[in-house]
Amino acid sequence: MADDTSTPPADDQAPADGATPPPDGDGLGDAGKRALEAERTARKEAEKQAKAAQRELEQLRQAQMSESEKAVAEAVARGRTEATVQFGQRLAAAQFVAEAAKRNPDFDAASVLEDLNLAKYVTDDGEPDGKGLASVVERLVPDRVSNPRPAGDVGLGPRPTAPAPVDGSPRSLIAAGIAAADATKK
Repeated sequence: MADDTSTPPADDQAPADGATPPPDGDGLGDAGKRALEAERTARKEAEKQAKAAQRELEQLRQAQMSESEKAVAEAVARGRTEATVQFGQRLAAAQFVAEAAKRNPDFDAASVLEDLNLAKYVTDDGEPDGKGLASVVERLVPDRVSNPRPAGDVGLGPRPTAPAPVDGSPRSLIAAGIAAADATKK
């Protein structure tokens, strides 16, 4: 039986050289780019219409509610908003500490958090604003300063020379012999 060395036909989506097309549509040509842009525009318009329809539906529901149902719905919405803001601030605090630790691990970020209004760095949907927090970290957290002392230097300074032996003990005689041997080697 002979070996089949023919290659399978290429997909319409993949180029013949086996490389995958870039996700931004560079391999589509002008017509493909225009179609992709038209599709993106249509999607954005559909999202706007869906949001408008959602708001209109909510208004119709509120119009049909009794006063007690409206009060309950308003209390639920306030509670949801408050919980979202509190949780978003906790997320923003955690992200601030993480960004500060990346910039300078020795910096005490908790001391700065006490004076920082984290509500400014939480979006409407409760997510932390990463770009805003990064700019605050850059502004408030100092860069890590490199250590001027080499590794292993414990900072004890220069050591004085040992005193000359004064008594006749074996320890002082041994020390004197070692010192004399060291002096002759130099």
